[in-house]
Amino acid sequence: MKNLSYFFLFILVLSACLPNEPNFDAFRRTEVQRLLSNQESKRWILEERVLFNEQVSFDSCQNPRQLIFNFTAAANDRDSLFYINPSDTCGSSTDTLRGFWFVPTTITRQTPIDTVVFVWKSTDTAYFRLDEIDPESIRISTFFEEDSLTESFSHFPFPPEEEEEEENP
Repeated sequence: MKNLSYFFLFILVLSACLPNEPNFDAFRRTEVQRLLSNQESKRWILEERVLFNEQVSFDSCQNPRQLIFNFTAAANDRDSLFYINPSDTCGSSTDTLRGFWFVPTTITRQTPIDTVVFVWKSTDTAYFRLDEIDPESIRISTFFEEDSLTESFSHFPFPPEEEEEEENP
């Protein structure tokens, strides 16, 4: 019986020497890509914008502000990004920013990442921290205090593709 208690004590000491499991504080690069784009195309509607710690109110237009992520699996192609903004008069025209997006590479494939980069054509490059992300919502904020922008989006599915009806002669 004494030998058995030494054995359990020995196992307890060995397990105490094992390193702790790492805390999971972000998603992996491929998971972030999948959540943002659904590995194809995914549309998000802007729900809330906070600029310099003040909530920005939006005009009530029929065309909501949207962020669209398109994903391609080709290594030499850029994943396109569109930000659709209704016109100031809320008419039928829209102002669309076009660019591309990427999740920065990490040292290893297992390294967590909480960053997404938007590169707008003829405008600028913006680095955002992913504060929250899941299949139905994202919240991003700028890294730099002088920008002080936080935006929240909800998934806004594309309408289902309508099947073409075959005409009978």
